[in-house]
Amino acid sequence: MLAAMVMTNTFSLDQFDTVAFERGICIKKSETGEWLHITSETPIAASVPDALLNTMQVRPVLAEGPCGNTRMSLLLPATQGRLLSIYRSELDMPRPLHFVMGTMLYHCTALARLYVEKCTNHVKRWPGKMANGENPPWTKDKKVVTVFEDLFYEFEALVTAVVRGYEYIRYPIWEKYESGKGTPRNFELTINKCTFPPEIKERIHRSSKLCYEPAKAIRHCIQHNVDIGSSSWCMFEKQMNLFWSLIVRIPDNPEAKSATAFTFHRGLDALTAGWEYVTEFFAVADIIIGKGDLSSIKCGNS
Repeated sequence: MLAAMVMTNTFSLDQFDTVAFERGICIKKSETGEWLHITSETPIAASVPDALLNTMQVRPVLAEGPCGNTRMSLLLPATQGRLLSIYRSELDMPRPLHFVMGTMLYHCTALARLYVEKCTNHVKRWPGKMANGENPPWTKDKKVVTVFEDLFYEFEALVTAVVRGYEYIRYPIWEKYESGKGTPRNFELTINKCTFPPEIKERIHRSSKLCYEPAKAIRHCIQHNVDIGSSSWCMFEKQMNLFWSLIVRIPDNPEAKSATAFTFHRGLDALTAGWEYVTEFFAVADIIIGKGDLSSIKCGNS
């Protein structure tokens, strides 16, 4: 069922058995086919996956389910579009680009799973009700700050892969839109020297501004300026007083070099940002070496 669903590019989240959303929220099917939240302190039934899109405003990131005798894990796009894990295999591209896109999928999938793991482990720290039948006093907490270096290791690897992807794709861009001698030494120089059709130029330069440049800035920030030992960067949050989620904060101004200068007013999260960067890069690759139809279908039950 799942394999056929993937091959036809039509899929419903209800046909998977585990769906991980933004912020580490995850639901899983029970043996009876009922969806359950796995980041709640006690078993709580969940409605169909799409309901979280409306109630929590979180999007599904990773869907997993049986495929024959194995399990299939599929990274969904952050916007409407094809399953990213499948679409990579449909593109005819140079080997380095194929490899780095696989790296993006790997690290984004690993980051999504790590979020869920942290949330489920956080739930396990609650020992249940006390002898008098009441909940422990600390279960009243709605926010819990914490420290997770491994999440930043994975996120840094993800944004590095995204930046590397833009540097690799400059070769097919140059070949298609300029074909002069000597490809410029980086993505930014390449697109500034190419002659694009107007709509392609706008799209490529917008991608540079919204993805390539911020990904580079965040990578530099993590490698040089982030105090990952600070608990203020990671925080568990209780949602609807029912289940836990996780935010791994990244600053609004990653170019700041002082930890005291970082701001977090926009509530940016590492998984969401990284996942959106991957989706954006796949869309750019589709424009350059694909059919330009990455946004041809919707994801979810609609």
